[in-house]
Amino acid sequence: MEDKKHYFVTIDTKEIREMSIPDSGIEFEIIANQKEKEDIEALFREKDQDSKNATMYLTKPFNEWGADDERSRYDAHMLSLYRKLYELGTKETKEKINELGIFN
Repeated sequence: MEDKKHYFVTIDTKEIREMSIPDSGIEFEIIANQKEKEDIEALFREKDQDSKNATMYLTKPFNEWGADDERSRYDAHMLSLYRKLYELGTKETKEKINELGIFN
């Protein structure tokens, strides 16, 4: 069984740190092994790609179907990211995510 560590994840900056940094944004504390940490990093990369793809549609104002697809993919990755953080999160992290109301 692989050792688990406490990490602090900030979604806005896509950071995963071993120590909390006050005033660095909203942090979510998780307890994860290396593989689980890498899973979160992969979700950050997918979210970034979806964000870039959605931005391309800003120059094509009448192509809403394509934009909707990209927005849906972005939303799905964000939801996957929050689910993973919830799954690995401490009690406080789970409470923070529940307060966001994204799983309702």
